Amino acid sequence: VSEFVAQLVVTKVEAHPALCSDPAKALIDAFDSVDADLLKNQSIDAQLSGTTAVCSLFVYDAAADKTTIFTANAGDSRSVLAQQTPKGVKAVDLSEDQKPDTPAEQARIRKAGGYVSPPEEEWGGPARVWMDDRMQLPGLAMGRSIGDHLVKQVGVIATPEVKQHVIGDNDLYVVMASDGVWEFIESQPAINIVEKFMEKGATDACTKLIETAAAKWRQEEGDYRDDITAVVISFPWMPAQ
Repeated sequence: VSEFVAQLVVTKVEAHPALCSDPAKALIDAFDSVDADLLKNQSIDAQLSGTTAVCSLFVYDAAADKTTIFTANAGDSRSVLAQQTPKGVKAVDLSEDQKPDTPAEQARIRKAGGYVSPPEEEWGGPARVWMDDRMQLPGLAMGRSIGDHLVKQVGVIATPEVKQHVIGDNDLYVVMASDGVWEFIESQPAINIVEKFMEKGATDACTKLIETAAAKWRQEEGDYRDDITAVVISFPWMPAQ
C-alpha cells in the first residue's frame, strides 16, 4: 500500500490542473484520488491495510520573492521545521497528528457510527478506531489514512489537512518522518538530534535520527518496532534572487 501511494501521490500532484493556482486543492485531491484508486486495485487488499502519509510541496512565488511550504497530512506521520531563535534551534510542527481521540477526529468517527477506545494506561497503547464497541476490528491507531477501507464506513478518511508556512530567514530545514520515529521521540528532541549532525550534511543527520529511533524501539519493545522512515530537507537550494 505504501509503495502504491508514494508513487501515485507524486504523479497526481504533478498532473493536477490547479497545482500552481491552488496547491492545497491539488494535494487534497491527490490524496482522495489515490485512495479511490487503491480501492479499485484488485491486486492490493487494502481493507485492513493502509498507510499514513505526509507530503510537503514547496512553492516559490517569484513576484513576491517568497517560498511557501504546503504540508498535507493524513494520519500520524509528521513534518517539523527547524527554526533558529536567540535561544537555539526550535521545532515548529508543520502538521498535526490525527489520532483517533483528537477531538475533531473522534467527533467525526463517532458520528459515523465508529467507536474510539481511549489510550491504554496500563501498557501505554494508543487510542484506536473500531467498527463497534465490541472492539473486534480493526483497531486503527489514527483518524485518517489512505487505504484501511473497512473503517472508511465509520468516519476514517483519506482527505489530508493542509497547512501553509512561508519560509523565513531563520528557517533552517524540515524533518519529515513516519510514526515509528515519533513514537518515542518528540518534535524538539528530534530536531536536537538532527541539529548535532547537520554540519556533516542532511543525509548523516537523517541517518542518526533513524538510528536513534530504532534504538528507542529496541529499548522499549525489544525485537518489535513500527515503520521508521525519515527525510531531512535543507534549504540552501532556495532561489537566491
